[in-house]
Amino acid sequence: MESELKDKCIPILRASGFNGSFPNFYRDKNGFISLINFQFFSSGGSFCVNLSYADPNRKNIYFRPDTELKKLTVSQTTDSIRLGAVDGDRWFSYGTTNYGEYRGIPITPSDIIITINNLIKTQAEPWWLLKQEYYKSS
Repeated sequence: MESELKDKCIPILRASGFNGSFPNFYRDKNGFISLINFQFFSSGGSFCVNLSYADPNRKNIYFRPDTELKKLTVSQTTDSIRLGAVDGDRWFSYGTTNYGEYRGIPITPSDIIITINNLIKTQAEPWWLLKQEYYKSS
């Protein structure tokens, strides 16, 4: 799954201005930093995509707000969401865990890639824009 993400999802992020290396990426738009992280379940078989940001004054960064841009991660923030989540959590299941169970209904890696690339456009980008506008006006 990781190679599928690297081959078919990360190029979309790069085309949108993201830098970084798997699993953590960032984009700087006039001091507003969009953050994205791919988090795999420790026992395999599924992963989630975490979204967050760093506002120009780093109010959303609770842990080491002076961290240099290329080292900022979603886990340092207070306000974050999971890509595709509706009222809670969203994990993308693609196979069995190392103990032989599925976490949710598995879908093919190609369908996961299509879903993630679509959600980045339809959910992540509007969410980051909303946060950026909020911090411009505050």
